[in-house]
Amino acid sequence: MATQAVRDLEAKADAAWKNLTAQLAGMEPYLERADAPGEWTAREVLSHLLEGDDWKPAAILASFAERDLPTIDIAPGETFLTPARRAMTLKQLVDGLDAQRREVFTYLRGLSESDLGRKARIPLFKSFMGTDEIPLPMFVGAMYDFHMNDHAGQIAKIRKAVGLPAV
Repeated sequence: MATQAVRDLEAKADAAWKNLTAQLAGMEPYLERADAPGEWTAREVLSHLLEGDDWKPAAILASFAERDLPTIDIAPGETFLTPARRAMTLKQLVDGLDAQRREVFTYLRGLSESDLGRKARIPLFKSFMGTDEIPLPMFVGAMYDFHMNDHAGQIAKIRKAVGLPAV
């Protein structure tokens, strides 16, 4: 049974997911479009959210520890756009993101309150969180409540640029 902290994280992630998928409605013909020259296309945004092909979110979360913290290097600004992803449909990209999200919360629902205190060292977070020792809930919150919502905003700009109505 999920702890209250996990239920809260999941509620925020569900809201971010609804925001992102609402922004993506009708975007299939515009996957290669950006809101301005030099900005990411919708496909690049989605590929970025998927992370690298070797990104396995539950395995990453399982690596968090009480001591001897693992280091998780995050490459901001990387699109991870591969030839396979260039050929994917919007549905395939969204299904990949949804599978990752479901995997994360299936894993988290099995954790105890004390398990949620496990941490990892994430150097990228030091600049905006003041520490690089990040507990599981903070990391998951950053992935969904911040990161996914931020990129949903980017998709909203692309929607506007291609003439689709705001959602």
